[in-house]
Amino acid sequence: MITAASLWSLLALSAASQPPPQSVGVHPPVDTLVRVGGHDLHFVLYRGTKPVTVLLEAGGGADLASWADVPKRLADEIGATVVAYDRAGLGGSGSLSPDSRPIDEVRDLQSALDLLKVPQRTIMVGHSYGAMLAVLNAGSYPKRVAGLVLVDPMNTRFIEATGDFIFSTVPAIPHPSNERERTVVRMVATFPDLIREVSRLEPGLRQPIVVITAGKPWWGREDIDRAWRRSHEALATAGMQRHLVVAEGSDHGVPEKRPEVIVMSVQRLLKVVTGQ
Repeated sequence: MITAASLWSLLALSAASQPPPQSVGVHPPVDTLVRVGGHDLHFVLYRGTKPVTVLLEAGGGADLASWADVPKRLADEIGATVVAYDRAGLGGSGSLSPDSRPIDEVRDLQSALDLLKVPQRTIMVGHSYGAMLAVLNAGSYPKRVAGLVLVDPMNTRFIEATGDFIFSTVPAIPHPSNERERTVVRMVATFPDLIREVSRLEPGLRQPIVVITAGKPWWGREDIDRAWRRSHEALATAGMQRHLVVAEGSDHGVPEKRPEVIVMSVQRLLKVVTGQ
């Protein structure tokens, strides 16, 4: 069972065991650092041939390794440019100042994508906490973000339904001893700001959205598991172009347990976005 605290301190997931799909001819991955906002962001990207970028936003305190083989599977199967990255202070990326806000991270990310010269039209795939950042990107840059895949997403509807519960899962780090711990402390401190912004933006999003919900309960409390699923159902029915997909057999670790569900969801949006 995944503990509640894993939303904030998710460990890198091991690679999935499925056989590799047939390649559609993308270029080998590029591993690079981009200097933006006074710090480096670490990216791994597969350049494709379609005029769309698929951007992966990891959950909690996770880095890009938490996506397991999802980036390669996407690149092999859809032919679009696929980008995974480490948020500031995680993995191979440099740190931000303690008072930086989520919107600062979003702006830095968009600036870095410009420097990477990837297609501006983007499908964002956000897991858990990363889904809220994906919504913030979509609301802040609606002309760039053409669609969203939210993977077992943390969301404001769940937070509103469960009161202070989510804050009880926050790890106590009174004396952070490394950059990752300092980053988690900053994430926790700015979480209320992120909640406010996402609450304001999400109802008005016009982009198509696929909401992937875990097929197996994982919180360890029946009432919380029920609220989690209901929040996803509500999120998926709040707009004309929103759909719910159940990742049968998977708990919160959908990128490892059911990567093909993510790939199929991106393929679905890609057809909408490109009209093909």
